[in-house]
Amino acid sequence: MEPEEDRPAAGAQVPPAQRDQTRGWWPGLATIVARGESGLGHRLAGWLLLGLVAWVYISAYRHHELLPSGAPGELRTGWWCWADQFAYWKSAAELAQFRLTAAGYFYAPGYPALGALFFKLTPANPFFVPNLLLVLGAAAAGWRFARRWLSRLQTLVIGAVFVAGHQEMLVLALVIPWNTIATQLALLAGMWIVLATRGPRSVWWLTALAGLTHLVRPGDAACFAPMLVWAVLRLPAWRDRLVCAAGGMATLGAVVLAVGLMNRAVFGTWSTPYESTTWQGIGFFAYPVPSKLFWVFVDGRPFFGETAPALLIRYPWLLLAVPGVIYAVRTEGMAAVAALATLAMNWGLYINYNDFFPSGIYRFTLIHYLVWGLAPLFVLSAAALLRGWRLRAVQLGLVASAALAILVLGLQLEPRPLPAAVSPGQVDRLPATRPLWIDFPGVPLEKMSQLRLDGQPMAENRDYQIPYVPADLRLLLSARAEGSRLAAPAEAGITVTPTVGDYVWRWRFDPERWRALRR
Repeated sequence: MEPEEDRPAAGAQVPPAQRDQTRGWWPGLATIVARGESGLGHRLAGWLLLGLVAWVYISAYRHHELLPSGAPGELRTGWWCWADQFAYWKSAAELAQFRLTAAGYFYAPGYPALGALFFKLTPANPFFVPNLLLVLGAAAAGWRFARRWLSRLQTLVIGAVFVAGHQEMLVLALVIPWNTIATQLALLAGMWIVLATRGPRSVWWLTALAGLTHLVRPGDAACFAPMLVWAVLRLPAWRDRLVCAAGGMATLGAVVLAVGLMNRAVFGTWSTPYESTTWQGIGFFAYPVPSKLFWVFVDGRPFFGETAPALLIRYPWLLLAVPGVIYAVRTEGMAAVAALATLAMNWGLYINYNDFFPSGIYRFTLIHYLVWGLAPLFVLSAAALLRGWRLRAVQLGLVASAALAILVLGLQLEPRPLPAAVSPGQVDRLPATRPLWIDFPGVPLEKMSQLRLDGQPMAENRDYQIPYVPADLRLLLSARAEGSRLAAPAEAGITVTPTVGDYVWRWRFDPERWRALRR
């Protein structure tokens, strides 16, 4: 994945990843390591590794249980029966004929355009070749990123461990067509660029990646902002800063304008119906951020009843991201801060999207939004342990990780009943607090559609959430659900008296989480 490197000039500083490769090792093993390191530096080794990644990907693709095989997409077999994937397929089919209509234009056209390039060749699987190339590009970008801190051999081992330990997640996110496969390559490449390059060239590369990302997922393009700002600010001369800033904004503005004009040509509006639904119909930040983080990372059981998706329980190594982030900032400075701010911004938006909850992380494959950020965090965690453990700041980070682990094993978000004016089948006066849970014991969940807030229907995700495990009628009202009376018409047949409450924070050791970690 990288050409053979020249030896550093006399007096040049040797990067940390190339120092102390064999210090203190048994001489025979040291020789093997040195030869492996040297062999991985050859260009042929890089191509062989990419070939291995391609073989693994093709094997996973061919053996996926939802592979549509050779059936046409319009038959809705395999993953084409999913709404998202069929929308990609329809757009690719239209773009392959050099047309785009309101019926076929749902998501941003950048990703379907990749499928259109191969649609006539493989109409049943038009995204196979593009996805393969995108995954290979992401692997190469991840290799370059890791080589900032790790040796070639260490990078190879860490990469293999990551793939082996996250097979289920990677198959869900990289084999089934998702437009995030394209943006994760752009974001990973952007992180490497802001760390490894300087000068106007870094600004233009990041601008190009952000522009291309806007054609695929506009929200992901906005996450390039921290890296672009830092790439401009670190230019040595004010003239360069002004020229690059103006040029970058003009370029991105032209991309946004072009997409807006295309939207107007198809829909008569500057944004697509999907974008309007995403930003206004469903929205963001209607549920408290601390509660969202708890449900997603620590425990999905309160309200949702989900025992499997909590990310810190599934991937306890994430606790080591604390010293990993510290090590990155200590070795790379503000460039690392900008790169990590991009990751935090991206994850923050998705986690606080009103449709992102524990019920959907694996049940509806929402994990694909977060996958790209796990790889750099895994690399940084490994680098901190292998390279940075002598640094006092990293040691303090390890202590912080241990404290965080103790917090995670006992932190609880417990339901608390609240006094409320209730009667059979309705809540006559809701408490003002939000989020607010309301239980109708023994009532089928299907009755949810008949409930009204102050006589008006509610929108799922924006106004309320429901659990997707087998359960009675239960809903969680969001901060956007404004009203004082929750009721259903008499013909709905809801006659039980509901209970109402909110959640409070507690710490109580939870043996179930400990057992889950051990598994």
